[in-house]
Amino acid sequence: MKFRLGLFAIAVSAAAVMPWSAQAETRVLVVGASGYPNLPDSMKLQAPKNDSRELANTLVGLGVPAAHITILADGVTGLTDGLASSGPANRDAILSELDRLAETSAKGDLVVFYFSGHGTQQPDLNGDEGGSPDEVFLPYDVGKYEDGSIKNALVDDDLDERIRKILAKGVDFFGIIDACHSGTGFRAFDEDESRAKQVDPAELGVPAFAEAENRAAFAAVDAAPGEGAGRAAFFYAAQEVEVAREVKPKNSETGEFFSVFTYNIIKRINQTPNLTYRTLHQAVVDDIKRGNLGASQTPQLEGELLDEPFLRLSGVGERRQWPVVLSKLQAGELAGVTTGTILALYNDPADPDEEAVAHAVVTAAGATKSLVEQVAYPCTEFDADGNCMTPVDATVFKKGRFGRVVEPGVDFSLVLSEPVRVDPNDGYDYALATAALRDAVGSDALSKRVSLRSSGYDLAVGLVDGKLAFAPSAGLIDARGPNSSPRLTLPDNPDAAAATVASAITRMAKVLALQRIGGAKEGEAVGLQPTLMIERAKVGTIVDGECSQDRSGSYDAAVPAGDAPVYAPCDILSVAMANTGKRALDVTVLLVESNFAMSLAWPLDGSANRIYAGEKIIADLLQMGPEGQSNSEERLVFLTVPGVARTTTIFDNLEQEGLRAGPTDEDPAVAAARQALDVGLNEMSRSTTTGTASVEEEMSVDVRPFFMGQGSGR
Repeated sequence: MKFRLGLFAIAVSAAAVMPWSAQAETRVLVVGASGYPNLPDSMKLQAPKNDSRELANTLVGLGVPAAHITILADGVTGLTDGLASSGPANRDAILSELDRLAETSAKGDLVVFYFSGHGTQQPDLNGDEGGSPDEVFLPYDVGKYEDGSIKNALVDDDLDERIRKILAKGVDFFGIIDACHSGTGFRAFDEDESRAKQVDPAELGVPAFAEAENRAAFAAVDAAPGEGAGRAAFFYAAQEVEVAREVKPKNSETGEFFSVFTYNIIKRINQTPNLTYRTLHQAVVDDIKRGNLGASQTPQLEGELLDEPFLRLSGVGERRQWPVVLSKLQAGELAGVTTGTILALYNDPADPDEEAVAHAVVTAAGATKSLVEQVAYPCTEFDADGNCMTPVDATVFKKGRFGRVVEPGVDFSLVLSEPVRVDPNDGYDYALATAALRDAVGSDALSKRVSLRSSGYDLAVGLVDGKLAFAPSAGLIDARGPNSSPRLTLPDNPDAAAATVASAITRMAKVLALQRIGGAKEGEAVGLQPTLMIERAKVGTIVDGECSQDRSGSYDAAVPAGDAPVYAPCDILSVAMANTGKRALDVTVLLVESNFAMSLAWPLDGSANRIYAGEKIIADLLQMGPEGQSNSEERLVFLTVPGVARTTTIFDNLEQEGLRAGPTDEDPAVAAARQALDVGLNEMSRSTTTGTASVEEEMSVDVRPFFMGQGSGR
């Protein structure tokens, strides 16, 4: 079997003890290239220096000795005691350190290599790519193309040679590259807040070359160069046609850019370090999909280490306490803190749990710091709008110098970008649209949950074609082609226009909250394993503008559709749902359309939605229309709760009517899930909901994207 490093972007590593060697060690090389002195300012990056700092600090906190971590990165500050950068990430320094790791590592050790910086391609130099170009990563001292190659580039072949030497010694290897290798051109929506980590080869003077289809993201590495060889694992940040990006997370400090995948990896391992590599990867993919409605990156992975414990950790105590200074918690999303998190406050960090002086809720979580305010916990008195009315003592709040997590949070907020005119010369007047947007956001109904910011937003707002258009913050307006971003046409009356925008914002906020509310858990966390299926329409299926009803003769047999599949006109989408747990499960499937509309996809017509332990059912969900719709991204959301004894639970009519009132004898866990959804999704004016621990444990939200395409030959 062969492995390849890829265009991915994460921050992990490995550590500690292999079963056959009590003295096994973990050695880490962290590489970050930001400044690029030989490239134009427009090509410089900001995330790699922050990626490198947070990764190295996190690994030390998880038990990797600082002396075993080498950092090659420019502009790094804030490293924990014992860590220091050995200099910029020059090509010779990187290769020299990899040679040293191959030399000093012994059988049973683990070597971790992390690179954050630009990627590109150049023509294959030695013919080993089978017609594909060489994948090239750009060290700090990279130059222009000359004499047949990019000066000082780090070519995939350079890394392959050293990885083989490491594996041959019986040393395991975990490869992490946070860079792009795609040559596809992208038009950035806002380069101040999001930029691709790639350089067009032409920008470096590389002559034109043919790109082979399905090229390897990185040259192959033999996984088993001999008996007793080490095992390898590689993470990929994105698929071949996607771009790995650096972004400025919302509520983050000035200059705090991070790579999308790196950011989510660090956040996840700080929340739950006791995971396998595969589970970690699944969780990060889920986090990216939930946090970014357009899912601009779809991470990949492969290797033989995937089902081993990450960092070889077991029984590690989680660091869930941080200082509080002037109502600012010295931790944020990278430490696993989210908006809505409940903290117990203590005067001394060693105080026992029962001696909390007050409680606080995180009102805005940034990357490394969060704003908090006092809250009554647990709340015992509510008003008619669901706001807590239990009194608090403000004098004791100031005594809380350390915050300790007592309950995870669910973020029901929505941050929109300031509206940006995509084409300054399009000739449209956007005064009505911008005024309607600001009036809607400032209304009593939305102002508590929705805001406009120039950075760190959830959704970007574009002014295009005389309308408002919306796109993920890490993505682009019309990234998948003309009109692929949903538009909002407004009436001429200002009040009606503001009401239209408010309604649209509420729909978008519901979708985002729904994706967040599942927290860290996919459907598999409670035992549900959904698999999207596809029945391809055969040539000739469309007759007189209609899809044939001959299920057996006009369609291929149903097969698994894979990740983010594309459905052509008349194709049939079904789902195989297996309950691998020990409890009955009630499953609701919602369709989230590209314009943020939500509707019930399953069950319909009063059919049962309970799946018993060990049972597997196949349900038809959708058939694509005969006309097709190019570049339309849709989503299926699987809401799963444990089945209760007397009645089934269906989360239907979510968009218009809200959730139906549950029966009076409803299971408390299901009732808590229903209440949290009800408050979060249907009352945008209410304050952030507390009491979500049962949602984390007893409910899962699994989001599966698919695309509707035009198809051909029909």
